[in-house]
Amino acid sequence: MFGKGAIILLIGFGIIFGFIGIRLNSLENRAIGNMAYYYDINLSHNLAVAGANAGISRVYQDSSLRGVITNQTFSSGLFKGGSLIVRMDSININTLRLRSVSSYKNYKDTVEVFFSKQRFQTFSMFAWMTNFEGNVFWITGDTVWGRVHSNGNIHISGSPVFMEKLTTAKQIDPKPGNGQSKAIYKKGYETGVAPIPFPTDLSELIAASTSGGRRYTTNIWITLSSGSSSNNDGKAYIRTSATGPIIDSISINDPSFNGVIYSTQQVTVLGGKVDGKLTISSGTNIIIADDVTYERDPLITPTSDDLLGLVANNSVIVADNTANRNNCEIHAAIFCRSGSFYAENYNNRPISGYLKIIGGVIQDTRGTVGTFNTGTNTLKTGFSKRYYFDPRLADVNTRPPYFPGYYRKTLAIVNWWENVRIPKF
Repeated sequence: MFGKGAIILLIGFGIIFGFIGIRLNSLENRAIGNMAYYYDINLSHNLAVAGANAGISRVYQDSSLRGVITNQTFSSGLFKGGSLIVRMDSININTLRLRSVSSYKNYKDTVEVFFSKQRFQTFSMFAWMTNFEGNVFWITGDTVWGRVHSNGNIHISGSPVFMEKLTTAKQIDPKPGNGQSKAIYKKGYETGVAPIPFPTDLSELIAASTSGGRRYTTNIWITLSSGSSSNNDGKAYIRTSATGPIIDSISINDPSFNGVIYSTQQVTVLGGKVDGKLTISSGTNIIIADDVTYERDPLITPTSDDLLGLVANNSVIVADNTANRNNCEIHAAIFCRSGSFYAENYNNRPISGYLKIIGGVIQDTRGTVGTFNTGTNTLKTGFSKRYYFDPRLADVNTRPPYFPGYYRKTLAIVNWWENVRIPKF
């Protein structure tokens, strides 16, 4: 019995190990097959990605390319037996699509890259910008924190300080290092860049004033109040004279209010603190009669959610009055579509200390806030400048409500899509 049992046991083990061998062989074959599969699909995918990257390079060299820009079959090398077609097509007036389709053995892969031909930029991204600089100089004692740009020549006398990069579509006069041009450019400068177009109107902002905002057709005076609590109860009080009765009280943070106050006539801001997001706009001029500041200074509290835009179809003017003769502080992004930002009576008002801006100044023609002695570069009348950029304003999503912007021609990748296969198990 022992001999017979041993034979049966051996036969049993033989069957078991034979089955295991078959399974191992099957697993080995499947592993080899899966390895070959993954190798092939990765080659196909990598070929499509390589085609997309090569296409992007060609398009950036020549943005007018349309239709098929690559049609290639590979007879040698890593992609031997594969093929690639890359083409660029217009999807709509502002969107281009680059499509790269690879074929390798039995597999096809597609990569699509979408480009925007122009990108919206907000003017509030600048600490200082002008369309025309005129004959106004940056002088010793002037300091700007934030980007500076002009579509015209920038004039220098002495050693003003620019903390961020300065750009101009024309030149710096005199050239840096020559004569009295001793400005300090902390992050460099660039001349001859593309000009930035100014808008021809304020139509978007005006439309907003009649759809969720406030619109007036007379001269108005505005007093700003941060309210009684620490946040989110800011008010704007509207009058039709400096000391007249309040005709409108606006809760800036009311969800039904879109943040725009507009008058077809002159607007005078009597001063106060801003609590919330607000844009004050005029079809003519805006007069600043006293300090206008945020409840929470963003240079001290970076999480501040207070924003103010001062947008004039013509000019924004710092009034020559008692309040403004001992410094003046304005927290706002200031925009003058066809005029200037300037100090009233700049050439004969007394020395008025410094004009401090936290935000930015964007104007068609550079205005003047003071005069200086050409021999000593010291202030003679008006203000010296202390312009600090509010870094929050660099983001289009945090601009003051409906603050003007422009479209810059560009080729920017806005989306990248690749097909994906479900892995085999």
